Parts: sequence; C-alpha cells; structure tokens
Amino acid sequence: MELNAYALEAIARQRLEELRVDAEQHDLVRTLGRPPRPLRVALGLTLIRVGTWTLGRDARALAPRLS
Repeated sequence: MELNAYALEAIARQRLEELRVDAEQHDLVRTLGRPPRPLRVALGLTLIRVGTWTLGRDARALAPRLS
C-alpha cells in the first residue's frame, strides 16, 4: 500500500507536533530540578547538625560531612 504525498505530509506534521509537545514537557521537567527533600529527612539532618554543633569542635571533626 502506497501513501500519497498529502497523507504522508499530514502524518509528518502530526508526528512533529507530538515531538514538540514531548520536548516542551521534557524542558519543563528539567527546569523544575530535583524535588525537595521530604520534611522528615530535612528535620532529621537538621537534628543531626544541631547535635553535632552542641557537642563541640572535637565532635565535628570526627562526624561525617552531611550535605
């Protein structure tokens, strides 16, 4: 079965539009960046930092770095 030029052009336009929409969605997701940390993780890391800070300078030298 052979497609005529009009049908082939219509299929190509439709596919290009789908690709453009996909590219826009991809760009939007990429610009949003990484999702924020859950509250429990942020709170836990904060408590660890506060605990290390209250122990003093010697404990901070021994504690692993948290990002």
